[in-house]
Amino acid sequence: MPVNLSYYTNHAGWTAIYDVRVNSKTNKVKLIYKAMLSQTTGIDWKKTKLTLSTGTPNFGVAAPQLTPWYLQLYVPGIYSDLQRRAAQGNAMRNNLQSALSGKVAGLEIVKADADQYRINETMAVTSIDPSTLQQYTTLTQGQLNTNFEIDLPYDVASDGQLQYVNIKDQEINCILKNYAVPRIDKEAYLLAEVADWESLDLLPGDANIIMDETYIGRSVIDPNTTADTLNLALGRDKRIDVKRSLVKELSSLKSSGGYNRQVFTYEIVVKNNKTTDINLLLKDQFPLSTIKEIEVKLEADGGAMVNNETGVLTWKMDLKPGEVKKLRFSYAVKYPKDKKITNLK
Repeated sequence: MPVNLSYYTNHAGWTAIYDVRVNSKTNKVKLIYKAMLSQTTGIDWKKTKLTLSTGTPNFGVAAPQLTPWYLQLYVPGIYSDLQRRAAQGNAMRNNLQSALSGKVAGLEIVKADADQYRINETMAVTSIDPSTLQQYTTLTQGQLNTNFEIDLPYDVASDGQLQYVNIKDQEINCILKNYAVPRIDKEAYLLAEVADWESLDLLPGDANIIMDETYIGRSVIDPNTTADTLNLALGRDKRIDVKRSLVKELSSLKSSGGYNRQVFTYEIVVKNNKTTDINLLLKDQFPLSTIKEIEVKLEADGGAMVNNETGVLTWKMDLKPGEVKKLRFSYAVKYPKDKKITNLK
């Protein structure tokens, strides 16, 4: 009599990966949902129908985000010569690691063929038009998991090689906008803003970005957010020039009554070098203090939306082709004359 044997194994797994195809003329995004899977169970899977259950896939860094900037007082200490050399060595090593790790989070540019990630793509045993694959996929949602049941037979060898299986694809509307944080990065980003993304059943995963049929690089999709919109990083937009500089003639250091009062004034200049209008979301920040001896005052916000809890300044601006906009903001820091703030820049 026939016997069906079911068992659990930790020698097989999968994670989500996406192809994101953006059409800048129509503001449409074609999202191709894939599973990247492998197995080393010791048994080759022949003509197997797959059920993919959600887990916790790994995902990379996000686009640049500002975190609260708290000032600290310098506390001098007595160090031995050996301790001083060790501290200098650690500082050099940290600087090197920072330089090597890149200056921008949220987009990893992959210098490779646009089709490199398709090398090991697993095809169904029966030849199926990829555009009709999603009609063979059934989504079921439980209390804790989402399952994708793929009603097609697949061959998956037990060799640990990564295989790609198409789950579904769908076309969604988006709004293209630019985003810049010149305090962290001098370049602007292009983002695709997607509304009503909760209905897409997304999982955290890498995304291959293809814009107007040109491979841009690799980004990340992180649906673990409570935001109403999902922002997809499409890469750096070199046609937008953003410059941030200290205005020295409006910055000063004065001493009075045992305290120093230091004023910082920054100017940000944005130019649209595109042939089309753009919408730019610009962010900067001023420092915060949790130390009673340090007082911080935002002198001029430059017309920004101010978040006093995080110190983040936000501007939304529209620029026509070739248009230049300038803005300035300033803040003052008051601290004891006999103290030094370690991270005041």
